[in-house]
Amino acid sequence: MTASSGTLRPQHPSIVHALLSGGDRGTAAASTVILAERAAARHDDEIRWRHDDLVSAAGRAAAGLAADGVRRGDRVLLCLPTSAEFVTAFFGALSLGAVPTAIATPGGFGAAEIFLDRFTRLLAYLEPAAVVSTPAVLTTLPVPASVATIDASALHALAGTPGAPALAPHLPAPEDLAFIQATSGSTGTPKGVQVTHANLAANCEQIARAAAIGPGDTWVGWLPLHHDMGLIGGFLTPLFCGIDAVLIPPNRFLRHPADWLRAVHRHHGTHTAAPNFAYGYAAARIADGELDGVDLSAWRFLFCGAEPIHPPTVRRFVDRFGGWGLPSDALVPCYGLAEASLAVTVSDPRAPIAFDSVSRRGLAEDGVAVDVPAGDGDALDIVDCGAPVAGTEVRVVDENGTPCGANLLGRVQFRGPSTTPGYFRLPEVTAATRTQGWWDTGDIGYLRDGRLRITGRRKDLIIIRGANYLPTDFEIAAEQVPGVRPGGAVALGRTDADAGSEELHLIVESAVARTEHDALARAVRAAVSKRTGVLAAGVRIVAPRSIPKTTSGKVQRAAARRLLDGDADELVGAVRGGDVAR
Repeated sequence: MTASSGTLRPQHPSIVHALLSGGDRGTAAASTVILAERAAARHDDEIRWRHDDLVSAAGRAAAGLAADGVRRGDRVLLCLPTSAEFVTAFFGALSLGAVPTAIATPGGFGAAEIFLDRFTRLLAYLEPAAVVSTPAVLTTLPVPASVATIDASALHALAGTPGAPALAPHLPAPEDLAFIQATSGSTGTPKGVQVTHANLAANCEQIARAAAIGPGDTWVGWLPLHHDMGLIGGFLTPLFCGIDAVLIPPNRFLRHPADWLRAVHRHHGTHTAAPNFAYGYAAARIADGELDGVDLSAWRFLFCGAEPIHPPTVRRFVDRFGGWGLPSDALVPCYGLAEASLAVTVSDPRAPIAFDSVSRRGLAEDGVAVDVPAGDGDALDIVDCGAPVAGTEVRVVDENGTPCGANLLGRVQFRGPSTTPGYFRLPEVTAATRTQGWWDTGDIGYLRDGRLRITGRRKDLIIIRGANYLPTDFEIAAEQVPGVRPGGAVALGRTDADAGSEELHLIVESAVARTEHDALARAVRAAVSKRTGVLAAGVRIVAPRSIPKTTSGKVQRAAARRLLDGDADELVGAVRGGDVAR
């Protein structure tokens, strides 16, 4: 069974063409608005780049990059936070015809040594002509003399100086690379997804159609710009469509999530995107008193993706802020990945959010989605992530590559105009992932009525006595236990050589006193067993924020496994079979 949706003709051939078209509107052009890292007393905590001004700034930034030795086709590493400096450096590189790659700043990775290790591997892999960052970061980076180090503030100042040298924009061909998206985790060989200008234009158009973006709309988001959902969804798609975008630094959202909703009110926001955890975080952390005078009634399309979607979590967000005018059908599940540029499927606005209640036993043992009553003890909620975006096809195949029928679990594949040509300098890895134009996502799921349901990552499955279990099912059960931090649970399989099968182990974050760890671990074990029928072999309790996550909130399971396998003194507590081990 294959799902597909319509044809596609983007309104601009590239994001550079889109910027120039927007700039032609002069003082009527849309703007990219960047909020400061910290809120000011008045509304002077933002920088506004109108797109006609950005065209001029990009030409001057391009000249500045060229003066430092960057040439057309060269790679440029941007190690910058959400800022005006990022915007000018990114479009300066595009205007020159260079290929930017945005990476997180050191704080985004946690420990400095982890960041430096990742940066060193990316440097060797991408071989950039230049690194653009802040002086504080540049002084710590192991950059060889052959690579230019460029102060982002100086480049931004040059870009904003009327009369400074400027280069005419390079108009790219469809097959030219727009940027490279780095997708590797904290360890292992880096992988860079190549996104061409044709890929990017197609996906911006697909997102615009799926979300009905039009004149007068405004995107207000906080996702980091080194993340594809933040870069394409929150920054480039609005520019492609000629509408305003408001960019909030991620750390500001995490410290003061109410600033997100206040920005929506202040800028009459209509669109946004965020992962599941962020909606739960906002609902739990924002106090009523922080929203005095806020009106969210214009906020009509909220993408939810990038990680498994838990219906009660997103429902809490919608219910919580309905009192401030948030429409009940505004939150929209979607599915995507960097190898598709971003979006693959998008659901329709619905209230309540559509999901299937299926038998977890049927999924685990037979690979079939069989409906059961929502209150059934065997029920597992799987969210409807919608139909493919225009011009894209999606199919589910078995282990032999044969397309599966409706409701049969298998590997999710897609093809369409936004599909990457492959990983940078990794032809063998690309060939192993692509078959006759179909890209294997590494995810598992099923199709129903031409709409996609994602059940998890194939590599993350926990296989217990031949049955395939989804880690998110165990994690949701653990998070319901009082004392477990919301979003603070990860389920992992560990091979038991004697049994010839995997065992279930959980790591949970909690701030409870050490004297309460035994009882909490037993409660987690009981809750997971009651929900799933699987008895955890071990539950480890760690301090809040110990579970490694990406800056968009996804669990880094490989790194979490190292925590599970780590020394006992790295852990706050552990329980196995009801007995505590320190």
